[in-house]
Amino acid sequence: MSTKAAHEQVAEFLRTNPASTKEAIGEGTGIKGIVLVNTLKKLRSEESLLEEGDGKEATFSIQEQPVFEQTQVVNEPKEDEEEGEVVKSKGRDNSKFKFNGQEYGKGPLVRAVISQHVTDNPKITYKQLKEVFPDDLLKRFGILQEEETARSLSGARDRYFFKPEQLIKLKDTTVAVCNQFTSDNIRPFLQAAKKAGFKIK
Repeated sequence: MSTKAAHEQVAEFLRTNPASTKEAIGEGTGIKGIVLVNTLKKLRSEESLLEEGDGKEATFSIQEQPVFEQTQVVNEPKEDEEEGEVVKSKGRDNSKFKFNGQEYGKGPLVRAVISQHVTDNPKITYKQLKEVFPDDLLKRFGILQEEETARSLSGARDRYFFKPEQLIKLKDTTVAVCNQFTSDNIRPFLQAAKKAGFKIK
């Protein structure tokens, strides 16, 4: 396989399977070892690769619009508040958002918003919560799942917040919130949260 073909195959895999580990990329594409390492290095040099975590636990995603992201002015007027105060740098994306007076990373922000919505609506059911934050806001994992389903979808790695204090109890079940967010794939959630009345900066 040529370097270009490997590059395109890995990029395409990551577009449909964001937040994948090297092992998952290798299994999904058949590209492994030094070829995979070099392909990821090339994607990183093009500033189209988002990397989170370290070592074997590191996950990779494709950033679709790196040029726009890099040149966007951060402190836009209030119309763009749902985008958060995003500061881009090469490599790992450590964007922070402000919600209820506290600063959060992407995954913890999503969990905090869901938790607040449940606190505000103590009688809400799983079905009703899914109507506000449906699965199509985050492909592959969904924003939240019932704990058992979340564990099944996670596989070998915790792709949801599973600590006892992080699980959210509803009227009819217990749910886990996904933690697999990039600056791109969190946008649909931010829009849904804004629609639900939450202010996120």
